[in-house]
Amino acid sequence: MSTGTPTDTLPAEPSAGLNLPELIPEIFERYFAFFRPGHLDGVVPCRIKELARLKIAALNECDT
Repeated sequence: MSTGTPTDTLPAEPSAGLNLPELIPEIFERYFAFFRPGHLDGVVPCRIKELARLKIAALNECDT
């Protein structure tokens, strides 16, 4: 019997997960077209940009 909870719509095997790039490739193409230039180009190395992103997320109590 269904309870109508959101967990009723989850895949039977959670470890399988969803392949979002396969399901919505146009979204991922647009996202990475936006993300890559800012992340890969510039004076500051990618490692430092990623560390700054993680620190900002931690300060704002975001899960990344």
